[in-house]
Amino acid sequence: MYVFFMCGYVSAQNIELSELDEQLSLLESKRTKSLQFVADSLKEIKPLVNKMSLEQKYRYTLMLAHSKIMLGQQNEAFSLLKQQISSPFSEELMHYKARLLVLLANGYSHYNYFSDSLKILHQLLPLLSEIDDIVIELNAYRIAIELFLEMNMDNEALKYANLLHTKFDEIKSPRDQCFAMHIYADSIDGVYGLEADKWSEIENLFKDAFEMCQLSNENMMMAITILAQSNISIKRKQFTKAREQAQYGLSLASLVPYQYSMAEAHVLLAQVAIGEGTPQLGVKEFNQALDIALSLNFSKLLSEIYQPLAKLHEDLGHTDKALMYLKLYQKHYTKVLGETQNNIIAYETTKFDYIEKERQIHYLNKDRELYSAKAELTESQRNNERMLFLFICGGLIVLTVFAISMTLQKSKYKKLVQFDVLTEVYNRGTGQNMAENQFVKGAANGADFSVLLFDLDYFKLINDQYGHAVGDWVLKKVCETVGKKCRSGDIFTRFGGDEFVIFMPNTIEEKASVMAEQFREQIIAIDTRHSGHTFTVNASFGISSNTAEDLSLDPLLNRADMAMYSSKNLGRNRVSVYRSDMQGFKQQHT
Repeated sequence: MYVFFMCGYVSAQNIELSELDEQLSLLESKRTKSLQFVADSLKEIKPLVNKMSLEQKYRYTLMLAHSKIMLGQQNEAFSLLKQQISSPFSEELMHYKARLLVLLANGYSHYNYFSDSLKILHQLLPLLSEIDDIVIELNAYRIAIELFLEMNMDNEALKYANLLHTKFDEIKSPRDQCFAMHIYADSIDGVYGLEADKWSEIENLFKDAFEMCQLSNENMMMAITILAQSNISIKRKQFTKAREQAQYGLSLASLVPYQYSMAEAHVLLAQVAIGEGTPQLGVKEFNQALDIALSLNFSKLLSEIYQPLAKLHEDLGHTDKALMYLKLYQKHYTKVLGETQNNIIAYETTKFDYIEKERQIHYLNKDRELYSAKAELTESQRNNERMLFLFICGGLIVLTVFAISMTLQKSKYKKLVQFDVLTEVYNRGTGQNMAENQFVKGAANGADFSVLLFDLDYFKLINDQYGHAVGDWVLKKVCETVGKKCRSGDIFTRFGGDEFVIFMPNTIEEKASVMAEQFREQIIAIDTRHSGHTFTVNASFGISSNTAEDLSLDPLLNRADMAMYSSKNLGRNRVSVYRSDMQGFKQQHT
């Protein structure tokens, strides 16, 4: 029978050791549902630690460390886990060592110690074949997926997510199914979240995850999955549905309480308010999210709040506040960008260290074989010296191959993160972030900045008439042609589909117009016979330059977009510089 004080937590005064397993099971079921209940109960049963069996001590340590991690006492938790892991484990209790390693890796990842988390994973992976525990195996995959998602290495995350999904039928516990399904849905969202035709599939995955989390009464995970659905509803402009989902997610997160999800819920409610045309309510929701984020001091969350808050104040005419929040966004986003790059470097370094240790073990084995061979062989000293020379040469070759391989891998990951795969120009996220940094630096000094936006005319007809392979050829050829004429400081970016932007720091409007005309003529001159068909490629250009009122690139992009649609309305295949009378051209074209 469960024993409670009036305040609700488990009491040690009336617990017999024979009942302790039952009490520990109760606390394990609540460790992600009621953080304070678990923390208070663990304090109560602490006097029984010295009387516990070894297995009970492992269970107590796991829950105590988990509680400290969730309550922000991570250093105490890490010390406790490392001390327990360093002690010897019997073969029948080896799975507890694996569980301790899983929690330590997860804790390091939660607090952005990615290099340490990867090192713990390297200790954990060899144990998986020894203990044959599907739950621990899937937890290891889950941590790897979360690490790759945090480092924006979405394809790596998706690879492990697919592996996890193949083992889903082997998971028996609804709680473990909840976590596994959520991380799979989250990885699919990370890779395909910007593709509208994938939203229904992603939404259904989050719904499945929510149902599984509901079966196990996991309020924290229910909140996370319902907020992910709210985000999709906002993308679809289904604001009433999105608000109901965000409010539900907020109430679930408050029950735990899980402050990170509470802040995310307020951000979503702010986006709904803006979408429904109530910006003042949006400011209120953003401020509530900001209060929580400041208490957590997470730069990623803060940057996700400061940027839209700056844009909202700019739209409301609050220039001073907009500039203040824009600077804070720049500060925290730069920190996040640096952390992401450091995380990738940590991943590569840890991976190299792991390979290096394997290589050293390999050479140690070779040394043993060589020692045995010397004892048995009676060959001359000259042959022995020749063998040693060949062995050293082989080692140098292996080291050289490893060095080349690691250099190529680093280059590959950098290219995947920053460049569009088809056209090999900057992708939208990288290009716009680089340009935004250049714009902010230049704005402080009063420098000129121009945006050149162009769109291929009748590109859909080319795809429909000649096929997507020819369409891809056109995109690559246009980028190759224009890229050759771009200056070293220009930021050539694919914005999506057949739309491209060239950000031009330190460039006045007249110079941008001259270059746009050159680009237009070069595109027309493309010889399409190499595609297997003969047709003409042309493009419509729009140009806008900065004014004293511009606090970010968004107004420049918007004006360049209207100028481009002006070119299309005037017959296409032309260059238009933005004028104030172009305000309605985009709507007319649409």
